[in-house]
Amino acid sequence: MTIKIFLPFKLTLLASLLLVACSEQPAVQTEAVVAATTETAATDTAVKPTPRLANGMVNLGLPAGEKGFWGSSGSIFGRGNRSHQTNLLEEEIPFQPWAKALFDYREANNHKDDPHSRCVPPGPTRLIETVNGFEILQMPDLDRVYFVFGGGPRSWRVVYTDSRPLPDINNPDTIPTYMGYTSAHWEGDTLVVESNGFNEKTWFAQGGLAHTRFLHLTERFSRPNMDTLRYELTVDDPGAYTRTWSGGFDVAWTYNAWDGTDSGEIHEYFCQDNNRDTGHMTGN
Repeated sequence: MTIKIFLPFKLTLLASLLLVACSEQPAVQTEAVVAATTETAATDTAVKPTPRLANGMVNLGLPAGEKGFWGSSGSIFGRGNRSHQTNLLEEEIPFQPWAKALFDYREANNHKDDPHSRCVPPGPTRLIETVNGFEILQMPDLDRVYFVFGGGPRSWRVVYTDSRPLPDINNPDTIPTYMGYTSAHWEGDTLVVESNGFNEKTWFAQGGLAHTRFLHLTERFSRPNMDTLRYELTVDDPGAYTRTWSGGFDVAWTYNAWDGTDSGEIHEYFCQDNNRDTGHMTGN
């Protein structure tokens, strides 16, 4: 049996096939555009390699032709955000009984006695945790690395990389200082800083942690890529803790200034000017 297809039906069928073909074509183009866009985005967000100085040494600071400074960081205890997942939890910190009582008091009173809010120079770890960012300036010819901070009383810290011996803290001629005495060296691409000789007028880190004149810090600074500074700290203070303990966090490279502009520079800020914090530090 022969089936006849009338002309009107043929035209309708042909039109339907053309419509389907045309409607499928943009979908193919869209998939190609999406693939190209994804590839471009992946390229734009690719991690930049670790910058280096002319002598091949890792550059912990601002590379030539770039802009920005070190900004957001984390905490040496607790986990999450930029804090390392290997950090101790608060309940795991090996406090001496008196240091735990003092820590709990500070926590219960919202850190109302924090010297930092009164523009007292903070300890070395607290400086890195302070808002407004910081810069690292390496001077290999002088065996020095300078840390310049934009927050608090706008402090700076010098780290000597000549492996000099640390002072004897029991020597009466050793004057305790806010940021301690330093002796540093390089282990490959990692800057290792030993420090001691701290006074007890400040909090060496954020969060109300106690310390005594026996505090000895070992800090490790490394830069796995352009946008990340890895900070690892070992705390050794038999006066406040029953054993040594460690923690750390990553610091993010900030390309824009804090006001949102693209200058990539630290703005002038002095805690001493119009400081309004003290009046609010009343505790509970």
